[in-house]
Amino acid sequence: MQAAAEPLTEAQLATAVIWTIEEGLSLPHPAVALLRSFIVEALNDAAAAAYVQSRISSPEEAYRLASDWAYVVEAVSRRGILPPAPDAAAAHYIAQRDGCVCCVSGLRGTILDPLIVAPVLPIPVDWMRDQAFFGGPYMDWWLRYIEAPTRTMPEENHWLVRRSVAEALRAGRVRLDRVQPSMTEYVVSPVLVGAEAPITINGDLALLGDHSRSHIPKVDPRFVGTHARLSKSIQLVKLARDVTPSFLESPQIPSNSLSRNSPQTTLKPWTKGLQLTSVITVPLLRVWLLCPQRLRLMAYRGLKRLGEYLYGITPGSNSVQKLPFGLFLKYSDNFDRCENELNALQTVRRCTTIPVPKGLDLVYDVVESSDDWGNATTVRQPYLLMTTVPGAPLSQCINAIFDEDYQYIRQQLQDAVSQLRAIPKTVNPDMAICNTLGAACQEPRIRDFTPIGPFKDEAGFSQWMRFSDESSRRGHRIVFTHADLNPRNIMVDRSLYEGFRWPQRHNEVMKSVFAALGDYTAEMDVERRSWESGDGL
Repeated sequence: MQAAAEPLTEAQLATAVIWTIEEGLSLPHPAVALLRSFIVEALNDAAAAAYVQSRISSPEEAYRLASDWAYVVEAVSRRGILPPAPDAAAAHYIAQRDGCVCCVSGLRGTILDPLIVAPVLPIPVDWMRDQAFFGGPYMDWWLRYIEAPTRTMPEENHWLVRRSVAEALRAGRVRLDRVQPSMTEYVVSPVLVGAEAPITINGDLALLGDHSRSHIPKVDPRFVGTHARLSKSIQLVKLARDVTPSFLESPQIPSNSLSRNSPQTTLKPWTKGLQLTSVITVPLLRVWLLCPQRLRLMAYRGLKRLGEYLYGITPGSNSVQKLPFGLFLKYSDNFDRCENELNALQTVRRCTTIPVPKGLDLVYDVVESSDDWGNATTVRQPYLLMTTVPGAPLSQCINAIFDEDYQYIRQQLQDAVSQLRAIPKTVNPDMAICNTLGAACQEPRIRDFTPIGPFKDEAGFSQWMRFSDESSRRGHRIVFTHADLNPRNIMVDRSLYEGFRWPQRHNEVMKSVFAALGDYTAEMDVERRSWESGDGL
């Protein structure tokens, strides 16, 4: 007699249902992304997963469920009505409570971007009319609020924000997640679906308390929490309305769709617009590089402070700062890595047609430091100035790219990888594995950037890695490569995701790129085991 299967845990149930949606139903976009967001963002993801599971016995039913969820979302983002506006006295109290700064970004208003008192969320009246909501502890409270919004004090559903922040909140491009168990501390996070840049913030923690200490009522966390859970779906539905409005008008899976042939193209260096590499500015740059390093170092520090003021600290990075004039400044405590990166950029620009940033200058400051044993030492603190490449990271706009454009991206990535692998090795001919300067390699997964090598062969290099005796650690051709070819490091031109239709699968493009290089199943297996065994290799 066969033993009964053990019931899935709540986490396993959510994962299993998401897998069924993504891999088992072949749903067109944005149905997959919407249903996944419905589960992941729910207060109780297991309950949401169980509900979805009961509604996806066929692709047609799953598609209708996604369309229903889109209707619920648009009840807020498109058909919601504004709550009663606060009078002058209430607006004054709200401004005092929020410290007379944008309570989300922490920045003061400007002439071009003034502070306004804005509602946290519109009133989704359709939720009452159609009894549509996602259940849970908020349902009764929301329905009471929709029925009688005037019973809620304006201080509870309005806040002081910059006008640009209010627009980003309405579009779902930023969310605030409450730091449990606090009722006033929130983590501010960008929600990146398309190519829009994240809003400028002064730190990623917002304090929605009473800064005036006058006992003014605070924003109700239920409004903020609902907005956070809807934010990504708001963007997905907006993209659907712009590209495939039939998804919102008719909950039927389209039987066919338009397609277009992807052009067979190779990568070309980006040459549009005014850049520091233009005919006019190249002589000025050459003159600037003749100036003393100390002067250039002072200028880059000033640009760094200006960039922090204009654009805020670059999200997700503590070593890269966006600057004016289409520039970026990279700074760290490892001069050798920056020197190798500058040379790598120059090598790729010289030997390929891949559009990469142009390294403009590398300077350093000598600062006091200490080693792992507390001994005083000095290090060279580098500042690497480079241009930017236009577009948005592939990881950011993955949900806004369309079927036919995946083939276009695949072709270009395969071309880029092939060009990288064809770059000839001209440094340190006696050592097969080294950096672009012929010196030691530095890799975050190997002893946290501890320099290793150079190495005469792959066997010597593999001795620094976990499972070094595995057969998959041998016999590879040594080629020039990108150490972190990740979707966040691949820029996509905005024209690729405007005006076409939705993709069906998001993970196929990266698989197809590397499939042409051969079967690396065994290598991926040993890599996964290395990751599971701990940090580094």
